[in-house]
Amino acid sequence: MPKLVKKATGQVLTDVSFSRVAGKAVVLGAREALQKKYDALGGARTFGKPPPPISAGRRWDFGNQCLVYNHRAKAAFHIKGAIYAKWKALGSKWLPETDEMTTPDGVGRYNHFDGGISIYWSPMSGACAIWGDIRKRWAELGWERSYLGYPTSDEGDIDEGGRANSFQHGWIYWWKDMGAIDLRDIVVTYVGMHAYSESDQDQSSGSDEPYMLLSVIAPKKDVATFRSQTYDGVDDRTVRSDRVELYRGPAYGLTIGVVGMEHDFGSPEGNRKAIEQIVMTNHEVGKFLLQFIPLVGPIISKIAGPALDGVMPKLASGIAALLDLQDDLIGSDTIALSTRRLVTLATRGNVYKAEKILPYKLESAMMAAGGARYKALFTVDPA
Repeated sequence: MPKLVKKATGQVLTDVSFSRVAGKAVVLGAREALQKKYDALGGARTFGKPPPPISAGRRWDFGNQCLVYNHRAKAAFHIKGAIYAKWKALGSKWLPETDEMTTPDGVGRYNHFDGGISIYWSPMSGACAIWGDIRKRWAELGWERSYLGYPTSDEGDIDEGGRANSFQHGWIYWWKDMGAIDLRDIVVTYVGMHAYSESDQDQSSGSDEPYMLLSVIAPKKDVATFRSQTYDGVDDRTVRSDRVELYRGPAYGLTIGVVGMEHDFGSPEGNRKAIEQIVMTNHEVGKFLLQFIPLVGPIISKIAGPALDGVMPKLASGIAALLDLQDDLIGSDTIALSTRRLVTLATRGNVYKAEKILPYKLESAMMAAGGARYKALFTVDPA
């Protein structure tokens, strides 16, 4: 333990004698500050009887509220209600730096704590803790008066080592190498296809008539399947634009299944329904697994998003038996997108152009058969 040396004589003052004096001073200071706060807030009418002096330390608890002495500020502060319950649930390890205060919008309440931590409460969101770079970003945006509103979760883990708070109208995500990123929901859109080369033989036609079948699995969403246009007269080095919204919601993570087809004499809509059946059958297993995951707050991203990787079937293996074989299969792909990937694409993703014409941010793998080579193109944008 540390020792204090009196320079003039070399006499050693032990830490024991020092700590007794200092400790007594701290206890006296805490008791005085707590008593002062207790009296200022109404004394026994507000709190009931104070604890006896022999048991009074730096914290006085009264049912659903307490007074806490902050030795750094040399003052006592008041915590109560839902904020007090949240503070206790998180370990009571932060010293308050304010009494419970009314937010500037007049709706909510908050306490600030040491270490740059706050607990905010509103009737709509309950009490939630926020700290670090996420809290700093929220403050820069204007706290509860920002477009995000109040936090609706404590800060929690997300995928790939990240952290996040959910808010009434969006999220703030954080990764060490990316910092804090605020975002509403995201929108994933199929925007068209890129034909690198057409089929060698296509039922006596001099060009292709392709279409894309698209499936999406995401947490808290039903299985969704879509069909693009059937594109007429597609030749080598051709792009065709389209617009099919596949997903709109939080960046929890999702999986996209893509099937490229060449239209001959079959039914594109019939094939879409067949793909939907394949995905829904496989998804029943996924739903069984995901139902045990607490799909609330940031944890949904950490657990449910990666779990979806195995829920989308490998479409190529089931297509031949179920599809109307009057249309030719060009190929298929499965695209798994984590929260980090979705956030990056929405806020910082590069915009490419197929054949210098069609803008996109994300593409499928090459789907190829019979000389035809195609990619499906997507964008991921803020809602």
